[in-house]
Amino acid sequence: MESLPPSKVNCSMARPKSLTLPLSVDRALKGHACQHNSNHSIAKGDLRLKVAVGRSYEHYCVTCARAFVAQAIERLQKLHTELEG
Repeated sequence: MESLPPSKVNCSMARPKSLTLPLSVDRALKGHACQHNSNHSIAKGDLRLKVAVGRSYEHYCVTCARAFVAQAIERLQKLHTELEG
């Protein structure tokens, strides 16, 4: 029997699912308002959180992004604890 190339071999273990949205940190190419709080501005060259939403992106200032990340970590830690029994 002919052996299949590694890319064609079925794997018995499923790839783990991600519970997070596609996220990245980048620098703003132009100034604009934070999409969570319009009173927060993002200047050209500032770091910002880039979140993929559908086929586009939403951008958040560092202040809002840190709050989002802290809240997500807290929720994930709580779930992790609950799953440990």
